[in-house]
Amino acid sequence: MSRTLCFACLLVVASLGVTSVPAAAADNAAITPVAPAMRAVAVRRSGSITIDGHLDERAWTDAPKHSGFTQRQPKSGAKADLETRFAILYDDAAIYVGVWADDPEPHRIRRLLTRRDVDAPADAVAVAIDSYHDKRTAYLFQLNAAGVQRDMLLFDDVSSDDTWDAVWTGNVSLTDKGWCAEFRIPLNQLRFSNADTQEWGFQVMRSVPRTQELATWSPWPITGDQVVSRFGVVGGIEHVKQQRRLELLPYATGGFSARPVEAGDPLHDSFGMTGNAGLDLKYGLGSAFTLSATINPDFGQVEADPSQVNLSANELFFSERRPFFLEGTDLFRLPISTTGGGVESVFYSRRIGAAPGVEPDNYQYLDQPTSTRIYTAAKLTGKTRDGWSVGVLDAVTGQESATIIDGDGNRAEPIVAPLTNYALARVKRDLRGGKTSIGGSASAVHRALADTPLEMLLHDQAYTAGAQLQHRSDNNAWVATMNLFGSYVHGAKEAIARTQRSQRHLFQRPDNQHQHFDPERTSMSGLAFGYMAGKLGDTKRWRYGVGGDVRTAGLELNDLGFQNSADRAVNFIYGEYHNETPGPNVLAWSFNADVFAVNTLEPRLGSLGFECNGRVQLVNYWTLGAGCNLETGGSSPGFLRGGPALNLDANGSFYANINTDSRKRVQAFIGSFGWHQPSSQSSQYGFDVGLQIQARSNIDIFVGPGVQARNDALQFVDAAGDERGRTHYVLGRINQMIAALTLRVNWTFSPEITLQAYAQPFVATGRYSEFKDVVQPGAAQFDDRYTILDGTALSLSDGVYSAQSGGRFQFGRPDFNFRQLRSTVVFRWQYRPGSTVFAIWSHGRTSASDDGRFFLGRDLRGLGEVDGENLVMVKANYWIGF
Repeated sequence: MSRTLCFACLLVVASLGVTSVPAAAADNAAITPVAPAMRAVAVRRSGSITIDGHLDERAWTDAPKHSGFTQRQPKSGAKADLETRFAILYDDAAIYVGVWADDPEPHRIRRLLTRRDVDAPADAVAVAIDSYHDKRTAYLFQLNAAGVQRDMLLFDDVSSDDTWDAVWTGNVSLTDKGWCAEFRIPLNQLRFSNADTQEWGFQVMRSVPRTQELATWSPWPITGDQVVSRFGVVGGIEHVKQQRRLELLPYATGGFSARPVEAGDPLHDSFGMTGNAGLDLKYGLGSAFTLSATINPDFGQVEADPSQVNLSANELFFSERRPFFLEGTDLFRLPISTTGGGVESVFYSRRIGAAPGVEPDNYQYLDQPTSTRIYTAAKLTGKTRDGWSVGVLDAVTGQESATIIDGDGNRAEPIVAPLTNYALARVKRDLRGGKTSIGGSASAVHRALADTPLEMLLHDQAYTAGAQLQHRSDNNAWVATMNLFGSYVHGAKEAIARTQRSQRHLFQRPDNQHQHFDPERTSMSGLAFGYMAGKLGDTKRWRYGVGGDVRTAGLELNDLGFQNSADRAVNFIYGEYHNETPGPNVLAWSFNADVFAVNTLEPRLGSLGFECNGRVQLVNYWTLGAGCNLETGGSSPGFLRGGPALNLDANGSFYANINTDSRKRVQAFIGSFGWHQPSSQSSQYGFDVGLQIQARSNIDIFVGPGVQARNDALQFVDAAGDERGRTHYVLGRINQMIAALTLRVNWTFSPEITLQAYAQPFVATGRYSEFKDVVQPGAAQFDDRYTILDGTALSLSDGVYSAQSGGRFQFGRPDFNFRQLRSTVVFRWQYRPGSTVFAIWSHGRTSASDDGRFFLGRDLRGLGEVDGENLVMVKANYWIGF
């Protein structure tokens, strides 16, 4: 759920009320002409300082104060309503910032107590330091009025990474004139040059949620999306040297698990003990680079993935939640498309350590690993003063075996995952003060497959190489972005044949005009090219541009990336109007639209379409959004999952949402969506509701129910062969229901001690009817494409349908009921800076049946009647810094 005055959101979007364009406009910030930079001076600390938030030491009272804050919102450019002052001190070990935040109504200051790194609608101040003064990269440190810490890395001027964590201290105090914040930021958490005299980019921001005011020391107009290049300058820092940066974080875990076990199962115990140990390391290589490594990592405290039911032929995407693969990985973000939309990327970190993708055959009992062990992973990241950014990541995962027992009692341990090395490298150079950047990337995956059955299933080698260009001109209003990626995979002919037949490629499709299935191939290669150009940067009102995404049939990125499709070209024209000038009823609004065409490279037209989006923020700080999508329909090569391309008809969809005022104790989000295809009388509708409740200043609750209903005449069921060797592609009408509820409770006892609970009950059902056999997939009329299987043409016995349509064939009854509960309770205690103890309880239960009908009470009872799995674990780490 979005919140206004969210520093992270503002730093990513960089302007309230401006919708994102389909280009990566947020990655291509435009820099409007700026006034001479604000300047501040830091003085060397004299006398001791206690980081208690009171700012009453002599060093603070004597330090020069800086003020003159201006609003970014709600009245961009106006003088801040509340007075804010700050001072900067430094010594050989740290930089200190004190902020005096005056408020004539101190009893109205919002002091929300949350766990670290949570962005809450509380009064807050943030200090951002561009210590290399490259106007592209900065470190941001935030304290809210309850003393809760938050930090993030700013990069490429406008983008942010809030997974970056530094070890620093800060405190706050409430006064009769407002409140104060005190920061101590160790120099070894920053990167800067070895010059005797330093000048750094510097910014101080203050948010006041009750008035929705965001004020900054160095002016930051809402019409500009750049961030770091808008910073002021702090001087006076002399004779400080880059500190040696070595951080060690050893950890140990211990716990037990309890789970239900099938009677007679010799491979599993209902109760088991677990334990582990490992080490995380960070080491500064000079002033520019940091080496981060992890040995035998453990991610037991990470929240479970949400439940989903996948009825498509494509893989589901799950976002990364593991700290090592989140922190400091901004340089490794390599989306295939230049539009920035979607999840397809050259690097998908969930590949590393994923569950084995191979399951043994012919077993009665199975013990399969749920993940592959990461032996070690390391990343080297940094940026030189002359604009070179470099990132290298390498990880090694171990060989994994399953244990099986067949019906005769024979035991075996087949290999289900090989020893694998993953590597990725990226280099980028900023030119013209960051207005132009060029970059290159390369990745490699090597698997030890020799003399294993996996040799016929997996690639033994996979490589990618890429080039990226971003260019801004005409006062940075005009933007051009291009990406080019190439892929090459190698393996046994059986493995490459498997890739050719995968949903991404479907070379075996009988009507494929420009590719053919070759069972003797031992390699594949392909290209992807994306472009975006137009007036998409800093404009007063209008943005417009063109873009596209082209992929050849042989593109294969899924060894280390995430890719759902190949052999396609998408081209579009985009326009947007936005207005951030506050009026009597509206604070900001925007509207954008685009037209697009999708086709294969044969070429075969997939669809022509139009989509639009609008957003309005009212003066009561409610936000309304809506959009639509209309498509003509066309040929879908992948719909029949290896069969001929199927003609699909015109369809349309919409969405609408409302966000209420985030200043209130209860904030609501209501979202709805719908889809309809008239020719097949198919539709899908759903809604989501989110309630963010601030029960007390240290307790927040989220309740999020959601419901979806789908009635679709064209759900793929099976590809069934008949006695003549002909394949029949069976579709059915599915009546699907999904109901889910997300619950979160955060109870913060102090900035160092928190309790978090999460639970998600999930129910999905699907009941099929109106089965049909595809007979003329290219027919213009809907009814001519199918033969309905009914009456004497279809019979059901023992869960198997027998059908007659130009031959006899069978397919399984596909009805389903799936129920799942996932929950986690995590207690966190940061007992010293950088060092934490976690106590975790994870509970889950799953049940399934084949009734297919939706009865919520019955399905929830069915979920409650099955035995659950429980894991109780304690994890402790200890930060050591040198």
